[in-house]
Amino acid sequence: MNSRRCYYNLFSSFYDRFVRLHSGDRQETMRDFLAEVSHLHQGQTVVDLCTGTGSSALRLARAGIRVVGVDFSEGMLRQASRKSVGCSWIHWVQADARALPILSCSVDRVTCSYAMYELSGTARREVLREVTRILKPAGMFIMMEHLPPRQRLVNLLYLIRIYLLGTRGVRSFAGSEEKELDRFLIQVGTVTSHGGKTKAVFGCKPIRDIH
Repeated sequence: MNSRRCYYNLFSSFYDRFVRLHSGDRQETMRDFLAEVSHLHQGQTVVDLCTGTGSSALRLARAGIRVVGVDFSEGMLRQASRKSVGCSWIHWVQADARALPILSCSVDRVTCSYAMYELSGTARREVLREVTRILKPAGMFIMMEHLPPRQRLVNLLYLIRIYLLGTRGVRSFAGSEEKELDRFLIQVGTVTSHGGKTKAVFGCKPIRDIH
């Protein structure tokens, strides 16, 4: 865990540039796509897991949504704090997504952008248990991930991320996200962005416990 945190602390200084290259989304319109899929209203509360430098969290907060951005990397959160000066709707928390310091049944949405593929199978299931714990009944979880890029260089970066840096559990998760979310959530589905570069996989917490 310490080596992984050190990696992300170093990565934080050029993370935004990497994401724009990987996605080809220089204007970060995919953050608008996430907000659209989330179906949020002013005054609702969102937890943005693995928030990184806070781009998705900031997009939601500027629309009048209360946002808690969570990341285990102090480097990422430093970058996020610099970007959010003057934004009163957002709060940054350094924590492990597998053990969130958040009350049960207290938030309307949980989002996660470009991070679930980087978790091992065991860690991902622990995170999903925490997601269902903190969501209000009928609350929604939305994870956003890149679709395989068409450009050769960018596609190579994508494959490195999935196949070389990931575990076997990560590789099996890519492309079968709905099956795993079905274990924890209901009304699971996938929506592809208008540009066809990003997908959002979502599901809702049952009103009653289904397990």
